[in-house]
Amino acid sequence: MFLKKLKAVSYVEVVLVLVIVGVISAIAIPSLKRYSQREELGRQTQKAYLTLTEAFDQAVTLYGPSRKWATGQAAFTSYIVPQLQVYKTVSGTQVITKDGMNFKAGSYASGEWAYLGIIVDVNGSEKGPNKYGKDIHIFDIKYNTGKVEPSYADTVSLYENNWKFTDEIWNK
Repeated sequence: MFLKKLKAVSYVEVVLVLVIVGVISAIAIPSLKRYSQREELGRQTQKAYLTLTEAFDQAVTLYGPSRKWATGQAAFTSYIVPQLQVYKTVSGTQVITKDGMNFKAGSYASGEWAYLGIIVDVNGSEKGPNKYGKDIHIFDIKYNTGKVEPSYADTVSLYENNWKFTDEIWNK
């Protein structure tokens, strides 16, 4: 009668496989988290832009052409804020929406090139990275053209890249 040799995995082989899986995980997981954060911030920035555009369009429907509006903080508090789904008013020029975005009236000018700058922290001021071009963006409402446009250079680049962060934009 012949003896059968049983093949089995030794303890050393199991430990070696676990070590290899651990090393690969240690390398891959941080990269995956960064990628996920970049994608999420890109989607949130697009949502902020669409929310602001929709609020502006609703205000134009209710109050008429933006070139006839009051300018500056009055435009933000009188025309834009009522169209947002406000969860909390921080000040007269700053609100937090129900989805956690922080909208704040920023710089503004008067005259032929009148605009209202709105600073948006897309993930709320408590979460990081709290940097312009990453989770803080500036959009301009141009009274004379009646458009909402990205203003800050990195936000413009993000807009032109379909709201996707490239390494060049992200690593600035």
